[in-house]
Amino acid sequence: MRANVRLALSLLLLIAAGGFGVTAWAIPAVNEQRARPYLKAFADAEAKYGLPADLLKRVAYQESRYKADAQSPVGAVGLMQFMPATAAEMGFDPADPFASIDGAARYLAKLYARFHAWNLAIAAYNAGPGNVSEYAG
Repeated sequence: MRANVRLALSLLLLIAAGGFGVTAWAIPAVNEQRARPYLKAFADAEAKYGLPADLLKRVAYQESRYKADAQSPVGAVGLMQFMPATAAEMGFDPADPFASIDGAARYLAKLYARFHAWNLAIAAYNAGPGNVSEYAG
């Protein structure tokens, strides 16, 4: 399990940008086109839940490359790659990209409130909060 947390902590370096981690990075143009239908929803959810600008866009890129029908080998589903049990616990359908964006924003805000650091919140989003607590705690 520690290897998964190390991987998640490494992934956050790819996700984080500017004001909440490391220097910004560019998303390839082909994926910018795929992201276009979700840009307003990303920005609205970030504002609603107090997330840094473009965080959701970067998480979605890293998790699914903006593919609303993405499925991971471990069972994560949709644009924001939620495990079905986590999405059910939070009360949304992970296959619905717009519900998933709002759910991801709520979940990241909850993780930030728990860990008080965006890098740890992002790692917990990917590897699970229990794993981050054990590894980083």
